[in-house]
Amino acid sequence: MDRARALHGYRGLIRAILKYERPSNVANWETLRKTMITKLEYFKKQNPKISHEDTDKQLASWKKLDPVNDRSLNLYVSDSKQLRSILQNDIKWDEKIAQGQNVDEMFEHTFDIIRFLDNQREYQELVDRYNPGNKLTQDEKVKRTANIVGLDVPA
Repeated sequence: MDRARALHGYRGLIRAILKYERPSNVANWETLRKTMITKLEYFKKQNPKISHEDTDKQLASWKKLDPVNDRSLNLYVSDSKQLRSILQNDIKWDEKIAQGQNVDEMFEHTFDIIRFLDNQREYQELVDRYNPGNKLTQDEKVKRTANIVGLDVPA
């Protein structure tokens, strides 16, 4: 019974972590992708006399990478295995019950973490939706403010 609840808690935690972290992972990988493509293209332009076979291969692989649809970017496997081992093996169920600890409280704590992550994700989505100027860069904020008062920002 406890093993099944532990696995249910594990799956719930993994899902909550994925939902919570995936948007930032995708954004980070997209930024890295753009940076690497720019660096490789710049390297090719700076060194026109050198053969660029390796550079072309790297460039093709970076251009082919699609962070939105790439499931390998979801969660590092080592992190997942550590979490699973903690929930499966490292919690000594019999010892904790013998010591008088309530196992239900431990599971409730796991489910509280899941609910917290879901609520944080939902809160962040609502903040992003209803405060669109929150994530603007300084230049974008200046342009917006200038636009409100009817001025143009020089380029």
